[in-house]
Amino acid sequence: MKMKFLIRSSMMRYTSIITGLLLIFILNACDKRFEEVNTNPNGISDVDPAHLFATAARAQFRSGITPYDYQMAGQIGHIFTGVFVERFIDQYEQDLSGSTYESLYNTVYQSLIRYYHEILLLTGPGMEKENAFQYAVADVMAVLSFSKLTDAFGDIPYFNGGLGVVGEMKPVYDSQETIYLDMIERLRMDIETLKQADGSVGLIGQDPIFKDDPELWLRFANSLRLRLAMRMRHVEPATAADIITECLAEPLLTSNLHNAVQLGIEGDNSQLFSPWYGTFSYYNFRISDRVVTRLESTNDPRLPIYATQISDSTYKGFQNGLVEEVFSEEIQLEHSFPGEHLVGQGAPTYLMTAAEITFLQAECALFNLGGTDANAHYRNGIQIAMERAGVEPEDIAAFLETETATLSGTQEEQFEQICEQMWLAFIPNTAEAYAMMRRTGYPHIPERDGIVTDRGDTEGELPSRLIYPLSEKQRNTENVQKAINDLPGGDELKSRVWWDVRR
Repeated sequence: MKMKFLIRSSMMRYTSIITGLLLIFILNACDKRFEEVNTNPNGISDVDPAHLFATAARAQFRSGITPYDYQMAGQIGHIFTGVFVERFIDQYEQDLSGSTYESLYNTVYQSLIRYYHEILLLTGPGMEKENAFQYAVADVMAVLSFSKLTDAFGDIPYFNGGLGVVGEMKPVYDSQETIYLDMIERLRMDIETLKQADGSVGLIGQDPIFKDDPELWLRFANSLRLRLAMRMRHVEPATAADIITECLAEPLLTSNLHNAVQLGIEGDNSQLFSPWYGTFSYYNFRISDRVVTRLESTNDPRLPIYATQISDSTYKGFQNGLVEEVFSEEIQLEHSFPGEHLVGQGAPTYLMTAAEITFLQAECALFNLGGTDANAHYRNGIQIAMERAGVEPEDIAAFLETETATLSGTQEEQFEQICEQMWLAFIPNTAEAYAMMRRTGYPHIPERDGIVTDRGDTEGELPSRLIYPLSEKQRNTENVQKAINDLPGGDELKSRVWWDVRR
């Protein structure tokens, strides 16, 4: 374990090398054009790290919601169903153009990691703009961004990723196992920093997530660390167990007041609308019958919030993955759309919620990984999730009296109950819902039969990952090919990422 965590120190040494190269570049420029460089408003020494952070954090909530979220994860996660545009995704077919994969890859590296890395270079120890708080929160957000990318693709450029600013144009790919261990160690160090942080010298009004509150950032960083540890617990159980114990001893997201969320703003300014509103307006997808059936069968009061009624005042979801003949008949019928809470102008975009973390605590207690009373956490997770969705208190109370709201059966059956509720609570965070499905095997999605549902390019199995973007294969051929060679099954949708071992 300790040997693996030495990776973190290697990264810090590499960061020092990069910083040195950056300074050499600046000094050389100064020698050539001293006066011009020292008055250049775009020079890196004049960049305000707080402004960079605000730009990146806002992008995380807006441009960070890519076709991967509303097309790939949304449809394969059986939350939405595509009916007109790019329906091949819903049919488990590979994107031959690679645009779905390209958008996520480029957005994370070019719009998110790029800015967070610049902040780390500016605010790190010994730098002119040294600021422990700014460094820690930027590092937490960099880890969040990297985790989404590696969970989608598997091995990715990590230690050298996003360093185009210093000329690293063909970065090597790191194994997902190595990436996970380093991300978890980075978060541990950030948590220690945030315990001592002074928010008054933080981002100074440029923090759109937690408003310079060190306590909330601490809770978020520790909750992210718990998410990652739980994701790897089936492939590295002993290592994960130690990390989970550490996380449960620190503050977590426990209230909807702690959620990392941004609400869209209704009105005339389309720049302020929820990103889900624009994508829905274009793709016009339907709510999956998997969501509708689950909510209807348990009399869940979120049904009218998550889905619209059809003309006879009932709800009808659209089944995912239909073959063309069945689809051509089904599309003639009326189906429910996602509700305003999911795709309206003011719809929320979540990075992480207290409901997710509460269900993870239930899972920990169920499998003796820490904490007690899995059922209490399970019921609390349901209540928090319903409150966040806007369910009336009396309806929540009534649901908590039903059998669905109490764990029962074998350990595995209780685990399935927890995962089903966590999946519902993730909506509309489709990327995390899809990741949980791969990690746990729940909700269980049967193998497609090729008669009613299309088997696609995965032989009917739920896809496990994205294909590496075509542009990356063209510009970084050697390193991408090495990553493909190391990937069991090759560069295919059905090739499983490192932690996907339970299904």
